Amino acid sequence: MSTNDSQWTQPTAVDSSSAPVPPPPTGTPYASGPASSTNVFASPTPIPNPAARPNDPGAPSGMSSKRAWFIALSILAFLIVVLMVLGYFFGPWGSAPREQKKSAQGYAGAATSTGNISSAWAAGIGTAWTLDNVSAVRGEHQEVTTLVDGTTLYVAATPSLGEGLDVAAVDISGSQPQVIWDSSNPQVKRDSYRFSLRMVTIGDKLIVGNSTVDKTTGEVEDAPWLDDAPLTVVGDVLVTCSGAETCTGWTWESSEWKQQWKSITSLQDVHSSLWDIPGGPAVSSGDKMSILVPVQDKRSLQLIDVRTGTVTTLGESTRWDPSTYRRGVYRASDGVAIRDNNNMVRFYDASGTLINSFEAAPTLPGIADGGNAPTIEELQAYLKNGKSPWATGTVEVSGSKCKDVTVSLTSGGPSRIVHNVKDLSDTSSEPCYARMAQVRVSTDGAAAYIADDTGREIEHVYFLDTNGDVVHTDTELGTVDQLMWAFDDLLIAVSNGQVTAFTPASA
Repeated sequence: MSTNDSQWTQPTAVDSSSAPVPPPPTGTPYASGPASSTNVFASPTPIPNPAARPNDPGAPSGMSSKRAWFIALSILAFLIVVLMVLGYFFGPWGSAPREQKKSAQGYAGAATSTGNISSAWAAGIGTAWTLDNVSAVRGEHQEVTTLVDGTTLYVAATPSLGEGLDVAAVDISGSQPQVIWDSSNPQVKRDSYRFSLRMVTIGDKLIVGNSTVDKTTGEVEDAPWLDDAPLTVVGDVLVTCSGAETCTGWTWESSEWKQQWKSITSLQDVHSSLWDIPGGPAVSSGDKMSILVPVQDKRSLQLIDVRTGTVTTLGESTRWDPSTYRRGVYRASDGVAIRDNNNMVRFYDASGTLINSFEAAPTLPGIADGGNAPTIEELQAYLKNGKSPWATGTVEVSGSKCKDVTVSLTSGGPSRIVHNVKDLSDTSSEPCYARMAQVRVSTDGAAAYIADDTGREIEHVYFLDTNGDVVHTDTELGTVDQLMWAFDDLLIAVSNGQVTAFTPASA
């Protein structure tokens, strides 16, 4: 699961999870007011029918008039019952959770990305569009992956036979997606059984697995790293790793890729969450620029200097004690923190030097960082007492059944509580150990976004209306293969090869 969510790293949990679930709509309002003084049930005064004779058996009488009114009232009562039944099944009734749906409404936003979310999400979830007219989503494919660069969505896929590459560039700034180019190269080969298909961008090149794509023309060419996958880009250096025990630095010079260094690392894990750490695996301080290596969970983390390829192990040993495992990784602007299963946190600067360690608070609020990364000093304060001055706000799960979510803004103002948000905690009573992999909050606090997961995939996605105490969800968002923020008001989902964009529901 990948996402281009926040630029600061929420704890990258190896053993925990994060994700969303269905919203309760509001009940049907009923008009109320003073009762009328007219008795609508009183029998009207009979009016003689001038065409009927007094002894005509069909002449109206008081009894027949009452019978007619009885029949009319019976029909009216029946219709009321029918309408109530239809309202129960087809309309919002009481506070039962209901999903909004679901015809495509187009995108009407400003195509901006600040790291927060638009407050318009408080209105609920709408489907903006579905992309179905590019080669990467037509026919049978092994996997489909996406990446957003500015207002361009790149969609890539490998055909089901395991060879070839389909990739397209799509402008998503307007109401409907507009294809810029759509390319296919049936000759591309890659080690598809070891890595998921990964994309990064560097300069005017799009890197897709072991292929490079010209962003202007869509031309697809083989890259020289046949057995590697792109990990990240730092400055003008592309870092690829083998998933085994090597990583390599590349630069594009004189119309070709040139290898700058190749380093031996600890044993890597192709499924490590460090491949997709929010904000990227880069760690910097001054002239020192390093990246985290996606090593196995029982191995000590390592840093690689992107200029020299020098590998530094974070800790005294390359292997952890058998009873210990890595619970989370927090990336700061000037270092990194590693939390183990005993809540012990160790802090390292960008050179890999240990600068502090202590036992973290057992429960901490989720961070809506708004695209900012904390310093090591700020990160230490957060892990001690939950304070996060660099962030837009925090989201915390509490309550007797761990279904209450409290949203607080760092800028101040009263906290807001949304009730009946299910399945965000590993426990059903306080203290609530919440699983929140992705958290975003609007700058005014009116809307919040939470995604939890099981460590491998997103399970639940919620949008919260904090003023109205309403939970919005969509079951499609809880079953996606990939979920990625394009803009503050546009969320891209990939599920079973289909690409769908979600946006705030129309007013």
